[in-house]
Amino acid sequence: MKAQVLRYLLGVCAAFVFAINVQAGCGECGGCASGSSCISEGSMSGAGACGPTVSYQTQTVMRNQMTTETRMVPATTYQRQTQTRMRNVTRRVARVQTRQQTYTVNVPQTQYRTETYDVQVCVPYTQEVPYTVQVPVTTQVAQNYTVQVPVTEQRTETYTVSVPYQETRTQTYQVQVPYTEQIEQTYTVQVPVQMTREESYQVCVPYTENLEQTYTVQVPVTETQTQTYQVSVPYTETVTQTYTENVPYQETMTQTYSVSVPYTETQEVPYSVTVPYTEQVEQTYSVQVPYTEMVDQTYTVQVPVQETRTAYRNVTKCVPVTTITTRTRDQGSYQCQMVEVGSGSMGSYGGGVIGGSGCGCAPAPSCGGCGSCGGCAAPAPSCGSCGDGGSYAGASMGASCGPTYTYRQVYVPNLVTEQVPVTTYQQQTTQEPYTYTVTSCTTQTQVRQVPVQRCRTETRSRMVNVTRYNTEQRTRTVNVTRTRTEQRTRDYTVTRYRAEQRTREVPVTRTRLEDRTREYQVTRMTTEQRTRSVPVQRQRMETRTRTVPYTVMQSEQRSHMVTVQRCRTEDRTRDYQVTLTRTEERTRTVPYTTMTSETRTRMVPQTTYTTETRTRTVTATRMETQQRSRQVAYTVNVPQTRTRTYNVTVYDNVTEQVPETYSVCVPVQTMRAVQVQVCRQVPTTVTVPVCSAPAAYSAPSYSAPVMSHGYDAGMSSGHSEGAIMHSAPAMQTGAGCTNCQ
Repeated sequence: MKAQVLRYLLGVCAAFVFAINVQAGCGECGGCASGSSCISEGSMSGAGACGPTVSYQTQTVMRNQMTTETRMVPATTYQRQTQTRMRNVTRRVARVQTRQQTYTVNVPQTQYRTETYDVQVCVPYTQEVPYTVQVPVTTQVAQNYTVQVPVTEQRTETYTVSVPYQETRTQTYQVQVPYTEQIEQTYTVQVPVQMTREESYQVCVPYTENLEQTYTVQVPVTETQTQTYQVSVPYTETVTQTYTENVPYQETMTQTYSVSVPYTETQEVPYSVTVPYTEQVEQTYSVQVPYTEMVDQTYTVQVPVQETRTAYRNVTKCVPVTTITTRTRDQGSYQCQMVEVGSGSMGSYGGGVIGGSGCGCAPAPSCGGCGSCGGCAAPAPSCGSCGDGGSYAGASMGASCGPTYTYRQVYVPNLVTEQVPVTTYQQQTTQEPYTYTVTSCTTQTQVRQVPVQRCRTETRSRMVNVTRYNTEQRTRTVNVTRTRTEQRTRDYTVTRYRAEQRTREVPVTRTRLEDRTREYQVTRMTTEQRTRSVPVQRQRMETRTRTVPYTVMQSEQRSHMVTVQRCRTEDRTRDYQVTLTRTEERTRTVPYTTMTSETRTRMVPQTTYTTETRTRTVTATRMETQQRSRQVAYTVNVPQTRTRTYNVTVYDNVTEQVPETYSVCVPVQTMRAVQVQVCRQVPTTVTVPVCSAPAAYSAPSYSAPVMSHGYDAGMSSGHSEGAIMHSAPAMQTGAGCTNCQ
């Protein structure tokens, strides 16, 4: 509001200064050069008045401009903090109790008894045993054998070969040649708009309270007690022990055993021999003879087809919308008023008379003012000379004219509030149909003749050498080794054992019980009640407010050039190679192998066995039964009743306060930078036409608005700043001058 009032006052002051400058300029135009009388107050005659002139003035206008600013927006983040709280933990505390127990013990006692037992004693003996041995004897014997020796011969044979050769053929085919076109396509873009809103949220704020807590403590108390216990003390005694020992002795025994004695016999053995021979056999075989055949082939061709389609696109138009706006205009005008300036000298303002009549002289009261003095062209005797040497500063004319009056152009403001229609343009999006051409390819099936290489099977015959075999039965003499069983004897030594009673001194360790006394520490727990202050972590909910930026998407229509791939059909030719075959007779040399039998001689090792009788000494063992006696110790358990003291561990439940660490998410207010679009008023220099008119003619149509553009822009954009319209005062050329150049 203060800015509006300040601008209004500055505009009024500028209007007054401009009016004064224009009025002062009338004195430089030479006055009323035409000689006509100055116009009187209220005179609207335009015959001798100065006509309106148009001049251009440079002014500063405030215009709206969208700028992007970076603003710091509060943002809430959460940081994890570690806090500590006390919690109750129950643990088991051990304490020792002493108890007595009566128990029964089986005390072992050793007793002896005599027992008789039989022992098998091993008695060895030695004997001579004869045996037979087969001694091998190896000799070389000549042996005849038959070998099949291969014999190779070269033979010539004729065969048929299919020889391939190449032919070049020409084929006509169609090719889809792609080409590219540029098509303008309209698409919709979602433009983000940043906006903010206020929202409330709740924060869990922790706080700490101290509570009094009573807890129980187990205080240990140590006591000394005396305990009696028994100890087993070991001692050693020497005892005579009788034991039995087996004493070995040798004994000779005779053994009968069987021996397999080998001998050789000659035997006729039949065997089979395979003898090869060759035969000429007619063989039938198949040959693949190639031939070419033209076959109908079906192939697919993509034929382009143009199709006209209809689609809808969004068209955005600017539609004028007229609204009524209230604005204030200054429709004031300049009026010529007579002002008494006194009988002294007139002051000067910029070399011109301030508040003068425009003639440069001070009329006397008898002149009736400037309008009856006849102007400066014919001064009256009582008015004095005009100009008087051209001095306007300090010329004394009071002696001849008396009191001086002058006419001054005074601007009288008239503020008028009116309803002005303002036309703005709003964008409206509509869907309009449009047609476009789409080239699609249609699949067509066509038939063409294609040469196909095929083969037919032909049966042919040829003579082939076949090797066959005949089986013949033959005999040969073979040495066969056989064996016969013979009974033989031999002596061997046997080791036997006999039992003998012997004695020895054996140390025996025994124990006796002794009573002893010892002192030990016993710790007992005493319960005490104590009090402590425990901090308790609690939370309360608080409601806070924050500004949250959010983005709204607005649709905008844009267009871009799209490349479309299309195809056109072209006929082309190409050469291709076709492989054909022709039959040729050729000759080749083939190796032919036959088998020939040969008799050869080789030395074969032959093994024979010779029988020998040998003797060896064999030790044999026989078992004899002997009766012996021995002392056997056995243990008998005797029950005894005893008493013992033992410690028992008892556990008590104790509750304690233990610190516990936990994590809490604490909100932290931070500032982050956000890009925001803001409408700012930017000063812009424009050239404005200004019309000048006579003093009495103050039509508002001759006054050019100073900031009409800025006012309309400010009203249309919703800003109140800079929305005051100032009207420049009409430019006057003088106070009553009619023919100023």
